[in-house]
Amino acid sequence: MKINYKLFFCIACILIVGCKKDSEPDPILNSDLQETILSDISNHVVLATYNELRAKGVSLEMMVGNFVASPTTGGLVSCRQAWKDMRQEWELSEGFLYGPVSYLDIDPSIDTWPVNFSSLDSLLASSVVIDSARMESLEFSLKGFHPLEYMLFGLDGNKSVTDFTARQFEYCQALAQYLKSQSEKVYHTWNPDVTGNYLFEINHPGQSNSVYSSRRAVFIEIVNALVGICDEVANGKIEEPLVNQDPSLEESPYSGNSIVDFTNNLKSVENIYFGKYSGDHFGLNELVRAYNTSLDNRIQQQLTVSIVSLQAITMPFGEAIIQIPLQLQQVQANINALKETLEQELLPLVQLHGE
Repeated sequence: MKINYKLFFCIACILIVGCKKDSEPDPILNSDLQETILSDISNHVVLATYNELRAKGVSLEMMVGNFVASPTTGGLVSCRQAWKDMRQEWELSEGFLYGPVSYLDIDPSIDTWPVNFSSLDSLLASSVVIDSARMESLEFSLKGFHPLEYMLFGLDGNKSVTDFTARQFEYCQALAQYLKSQSEKVYHTWNPDVTGNYLFEINHPGQSNSVYSSRRAVFIEIVNALVGICDEVANGKIEEPLVNQDPSLEESPYSGNSIVDFTNNLKSVENIYFGKYSGDHFGLNELVRAYNTSLDNRIQQQLTVSIVSLQAITMPFGEAIIQIPLQLQQVQANINALKETLEQELLPLVQLHGE
């Protein structure tokens, strides 16, 4: 029989409030609550997202392989969609860029931009074999999502099948294989059923040789990652192209996918906060609500406002920085307000109440 833990905790909280004079959760209930939150976030958000990223990587590699073997316009369209599908899962993972994705350099190896065109031209003009082994030795800006984006879409997003050279086909295939291998690597490092077990680190802090000394340390890691991606979106991904009025600094310019990227970054924050990527599970909001319902309401509101204001940008980001800069500045302000709340209020809360 499946136990409805949410119902259990809700009933327990009601009983405790009725028996206690203060509003803080019972220590035993609080411990169980924190354990459940970490388990749900790590299993049903982080690992679930990485599993989907891995699946989309397999699909992308297959689509590109088919296209290279038999180039057609339909095949190119399928490759572009497969790139966007995998890209979505990666951006949905950027709210938790800690653990193996960080210390194994998976993040910079597949998501560095802009593309170094000088080095790219030299690579394509050379006679070296471009394969998965060669990918390992290339600089970050020559491997991963954005070189493949450029290969598939072209500078203006309208590249045709006849524009591809033999070397570009070779490069596309190697890039897709590399993306698949990196997505498999990060999934395996988290999955206790394969070769890694970072889930154990998240769910069993404080043990001998553990990465984390306590649950409090894990919660701090989780919240800092949310702060970090909000800061990167507002003050990096949006700020640099906007201030410099330079579309070449845009993150995903060739596919016109930047606004979708940014939105998915914020949805990754939302997924961690609510524990909601694969089904209805426990997230950080359960802990916040136990101590500060006003803060929980404010975070929810700021998340909604930030995401809605991004989705209101209907033109490509490279055009928006020129045509509607004030609207983008308001988006930045919304995301920065969320970042400040997470940093100045949520972080102290988990520092105080984490075990």
